[in-house]
Amino acid sequence: MKKISILLMILFISCEAPLNGISEDDINTFETNVATLKNDFIKGYEEGDYDKVVSIFADSIQWYGPGINSEMLKGIDILKENVTFWMENFEDISFTEGGGLPGTDIGFWGGNVYPTDQAMSGPNNVRMYGTWNVTNSNTGKAVSFKHYLVWNFNEDGKVHTVTEYADVGGLLSTFDQ
Repeated sequence: MKKISILLMILFISCEAPLNGISEDDINTFETNVATLKNDFIKGYEEGDYDKVVSIFADSIQWYGPGINSEMLKGIDILKENVTFWMENFEDISFTEGGGLPGTDIGFWGGNVYPTDQAMSGPNNVRMYGTWNVTNSNTGKAVSFKHYLVWNFNEDGKVHTVTEYADVGGLLSTFDQ
């Protein structure tokens, strides 16, 4: 009887494990990618550490910035110019994970369940939701804005493509005297 119970438990566990479709490797990859975003990208901005921010990007980065008619920008140099702009013009930068996302304070998501015929774990495709708070260094005006990004990581753990969505209207108003 004991052997049958053990066999039934093993059978139940082995039947349940594949149903979620997420491997331990996928979980670890996703968690590593999120840690990179939190520890290098976000903290880099919050600490004013330019090198930390740009360290996450592949040299061949393709960046789709926010705004109307935004075109894809290619290469690390254009991205470095963007990071320099932020570092030179804003201070007191902070990020609230999940801020502005109703019903949760979680700001990092990967993979999808729906549509079911295209479900995947997608650990190298990370969505980041949250709210940035910044103060314009020249005018002293502070603003908060919601930000949504889709990060695509390569096998080396570097971001090779990023698509960014944000309402930068309030941000631009901080330059008005």
